[in-house]
Amino acid sequence: MGQEHMDKWGCPVSILSDQGRTYESKVFRELCRLLGVKKVRTSVRNPRCNGQVERFNRTLVRMIRAYLQGVQEDWDLNLGCLAGAYRATPNESTKLTPNLLTMGREVRLPAELVFGSTTSKSEVPVTSYGDYVDGILSKMNHAHDIARKHLQKSAARSKEIYDKRMLVNNYEKGDVVWCLAESRKVGEAPKLQPAFEGPCLVLRKLSPLTFVIQLRDQGAELF
Repeated sequence: MGQEHMDKWGCPVSILSDQGRTYESKVFRELCRLLGVKKVRTSVRNPRCNGQVERFNRTLVRMIRAYLQGVQEDWDLNLGCLAGAYRATPNESTKLTPNLLTMGREVRLPAELVFGSTTSKSEVPVTSYGDYVDGILSKMNHAHDIARKHLQKSAARSKEIYDKRMLVNNYEKGDVVWCLAESRKVGEAPKLQPAFEGPCLVLRKLSPLTFVIQLRDQGAELF
């Protein structure tokens, strides 16, 4: 939530993040309070809570790896170019580009300046600022309607695939469970460490997939 982001897009209504120290600091919490931003965090060891960001990060890492072709020096200098390419590429779920959904128009790429526009569709002449704004709003509303329809189909397809391969256990308060051990000890091979910690006690059920448990040794709560 930098100054440049706020100047361009304004203050967000809410922010969803993981439980990294940067987002859990007192400074960040106070900033959210002053700006009236609702701060929401994901549960521990459950990146699916922030699936959109995780999915984009995975795509961006693949783009960086393919672009650099094994040369890792100054990789961060290429982020602007790669992000621009991503924003100009139709999304698999919405079938539209992020540029069109965000700004109501496509951006001109360097290749179009050299070889000419790749679109044969002529733009309607604009005679006033009002006509320009109305045209942008009309395009965005139409684009968002199309995106919603595609997203509904994509979400239904993803849910069907998820339900087929996912077994959800219905835990309740007082149940005894085992917790996946993801902490690593220095000097010990991760593959030789126990895969689970426990037994642990379920203290509260926050949702069908999120629970508060009590570790046996520490007696501490864990989401």
